[in-house]
Amino acid sequence: MTSNGERKVRDLMIPLEDYDSIYADKSVRDAYELMAKTGHHAILVLDENNEPIGQLSYRDALIALEPKYSAGKWGHSGLTPQAFENYPVFYYEGEFSGQCKAQLKKSVKEVMSLFPVSIDKDATLSEAVHVMMAKNIGRMPVVSGGKFMGMIRLVEIFDEVKKVVLA
Repeated sequence: MTSNGERKVRDLMIPLEDYDSIYADKSVRDAYELMAKTGHHAILVLDENNEPIGQLSYRDALIALEPKYSAGKWGHSGLTPQAFENYPVFYYEGEFSGQCKAQLKKSVKEVMSLFPVSIDKDATLSEAVHVMMAKNIGRMPVVSGGKFMGMIRLVEIFDEVKKVVLA
């Protein structure tokens, strides 16, 4: 806390050791089971050295269900996700269930996302809010001297907002 009573990112972050995590080589099934057990919307993904390399969130899981458009047998097909933004995509009965089950065979590393940004533990909460809104993210790593310290989430920041305005 600063001299003016303002809290910092370090005051609200969830320490690394308290944040749910899974190894990148584990199955998506294992990750979903952990998320179901804890009720958390995202978990950290660790490499073989126990270093965080990304996250697996509800959003990542749903993005993995989206159809993929790739180069065809004879080169680029021109079918990119952007090409379909204004056109309906046709799905077939049972496709959703099939795609969900197919995800379970993948490794966490195949579905996870990387962190687009991090923030220093000594940053102000105003800075954290700005970065999270600008990047449209709900959580980000907290670092100190390049070392991963923990995570800050919108929910903790909003809890602080409530404390300040309802005090």
